[in-house]
Amino acid sequence: MRVVLDTNVFVSALLFGGKPSRIVELAKDGRIELFVSPFILAEFEDKLKSKFGYTARGAHEAGADIEVIAQVVRPRDKIHAIERKDSDNRILECAVEAGAQALVTGNMRDIRPLGSFQGIEILTPSEFLEKYSSSV
Repeated sequence: MRVVLDTNVFVSALLFGGKPSRIVELAKDGRIELFVSPFILAEFEDKLKSKFGYTARGAHEAGADIEVIAQVVRPRDKIHAIERKDSDNRILECAVEAGAQALVTGNMRDIRPLGSFQGIEILTPSEFLEKYSSSV
């Protein structure tokens, strides 16, 4: 199964564990294929530095850890489905470029309410694990 995790899910997995971390473990175990874009990696590193006090080096190393378990895709097409916060469209672009079956997000304001996008299920970490953990 091809999966994209939103930046907030990566941050939660790293800092707080729980369900986001269990999804990352599925990728480490080769049970799902994880995809990421340069935008998601950059946003992840920026959030670690600006909100959680990581050094540039520490944030970069955390981003490099993601690249070990995820394939990097470079979206070719621009998406403008979310008007309020254009950066959320970059997450959708990654999912579309990856041919993902699922996009996992904690963004309950803009991304999750879509439900699906171009045939890609949009789920919270809990929903994803509930629906797919036994089948992957």
